[in-house]
Amino acid sequence: MLARLIVFLYSFISGKLGLRGGGWLVRHSLPYVPGLRAYELPIPGVGTAILDCQDDAVLTLLNFRRGKFGTDAQLLRQMGRFIRAGDVLWDVGANVGVISAYFAQSPQRPSAIHAFEPNPLPLKPLQSLFRNSRFVTVHALALGDQDGQIAMKIPRRSSCTGSLAMNLEDAKLITVSVRRGDSLRQSLNLPPPDVLKVDVEGFEPQVFAGLARTISEKRPVIFFEHIWLSDEQVKSLIPGNYSLTFILDDGQLTADFTQRRKGHDAILIPQERDQTG
Repeated sequence: MLARLIVFLYSFISGKLGLRGGGWLVRHSLPYVPGLRAYELPIPGVGTAILDCQDDAVLTLLNFRRGKFGTDAQLLRQMGRFIRAGDVLWDVGANVGVISAYFAQSPQRPSAIHAFEPNPLPLKPLQSLFRNSRFVTVHALALGDQDGQIAMKIPRRSSCTGSLAMNLEDAKLITVSVRRGDSLRQSLNLPPPDVLKVDVEGFEPQVFAGLARTISEKRPVIFFEHIWLSDEQVKSLIPGNYSLTFILDDGQLTADFTQRRKGHDAILIPQERDQTG
């Protein structure tokens, strides 16, 4: 009961009033409210996520439940232009599952969603949310350019910026499984993606390299986070006969590299889809 009150106050402060401080309230209530370590959050049409509120990343699911998408709003809007009913979506770097949950309950729901997440902190809400889903499959591993084990750095308060590529201060080091996307698709007989979303905190080049054959053969529309990459790295990700467009935080689209820091995400569109959307 007390946990529900704290979550209600968080929603009221951050949502209704639009003020800061809701997250502080949740964090500082944790030692006194054990229910916040395994809080059940039902998301209509999707499932029930078990949230451990010591991880700030779960606040994005609380916001999602209220229809607030934060920095993902423009990404979701652009993805909605290209995802069609019956498509296959790969959500690489799914974290707590906001992107997968959004399209799992959308009118243009894909026929299958494959969510990839190696970080054990967001895996708890991600796996619980889709435990009974008939078309969302969670893969507890990273995609990269090799098969094996790899070190992951996880900030102590929020899993959102856990990274396989960057050196992070005040982060713990764990070992997670990594698979080449192409070899994993073959071994598990996974359907290739019509739409591919990649958000892996600077590890995007390795994910693209491991999916080179899939991208070449299927030519999906690709959405990826670029803020941790250099201009040269971004340019190296562009497959043949694809166009690159940056999604700015104000909703505008541009191909201008000098403007890309005004947003987080970009779209790679195959030439055959560029005109039709």
